[in-house]
Amino acid sequence: MITCRCSQLRVASSFSSFPDYDTHKKVVLDSELFDDEPVAQHYGGVGGLAENWFKCKTCGEVWRLVEPDPPFKGMWCPVAPPASV
Repeated sequence: MITCRCSQLRVASSFSSFPDYDTHKKVVLDSELFDDEPVAQHYGGVGGLAENWFKCKTCGEVWRLVEPDPPFKGMWCPVAPPASV
């Protein structure tokens, strides 16, 4: 199985600190691997947290970047595809 570079950028996880989040966000924004994607549904269905979605130009995977808001540690993870009806 071939793994896309987008999944190797960082393991899907939370952040250890605000600087960790800021560093990762800068890496994503400076990368030529992603296009901005509109946020279709905020994490947990609630707005208020800074959230960005990024679509991989290579494989089409959409990634969610959510800012920490202690005790929530933020997140970087693929956006789950919508459940089929």
